[in-house]
Amino acid sequence: MELWQIVVALLQGFVEWLPISSEGQVIFFVNNFTEISLDEALTLAVWLHLGTALAVVARYPRIMLDIISLRDKTLVRLLLIATVATAVTAIPLYIFLKQSINVFQGEILNALVGVLLLLTALALYLPTRQRGDSGPVDVKTPTDREALLTGLVQGTSVLPGLSRSGVTVSALLMQKVDRETALRFSFLLSVPAVVGVLALEILTGNTIPASVGLFDLVVIEAIVFVVGLASMELLLRLARRINFWKLCLILACMAIAFGIPALFNIA
Repeated sequence: MELWQIVVALLQGFVEWLPISSEGQVIFFVNNFTEISLDEALTLAVWLHLGTALAVVARYPRIMLDIISLRDKTLVRLLLIATVATAVTAIPLYIFLKQSINVFQGEILNALVGVLLLLTALALYLPTRQRGDSGPVDVKTPTDREALLTGLVQGTSVLPGLSRSGVTVSALLMQKVDRETALRFSFLLSVPAVVGVLALEILTGNTIPASVGLFDLVVIEAIVFVVGLASMELLLRLARRINFWKLCLILACMAIAFGIPALFNIA
């Protein structure tokens, strides 16, 4: 097992729930510090989400049991609506990304990730402008319409740099769902999204990345699971204290800075 594999596992587990795009950070790291291809890096980034999806199941076992047994029909309906909506936007974007990602080489990919991180920062900033950082928010379960819009937004997060948690939580906050409810719904919504994108990988003939053996992948997923579960708990405790859009903005500027050399080469 190589050191870079451990690093990407720790990176995925730690930042998956932070609205700063774990996929973008993983691809950014792989692109700059390893020699594997970009399409293989994208496949690896997708598989890394399996560990964090399992962390959600471990964090909410009773809720997951209620979903599987159809005991909580309202939540099942909301997740189903959001998941179908996610597929509408995610599938065409993912197919396009798989076919075109090798066009974005080196520093150009860094700049692309940076721009998408800027969009994430903007999406996170808008709810704070709408209500103020400490203003009241209604505590309620998302409606069918809110689940639909959130699912459509989640689908765009297949683009590296556009944070799934960032855009889904922001979409819910802008629809007056309180922060803790938004976080929990975003966590739960990640599970069918991960299952769906992994199924798409398999159906399109992609297996685990050639640069990662089966044993190494199991170890990587275990690291992602443990770190992801711990970071989820940390985020829930800090949910009312941190303005994540500022962190996202800093990371975006760093990524774009790494991409500046490519702009001079093009010129």
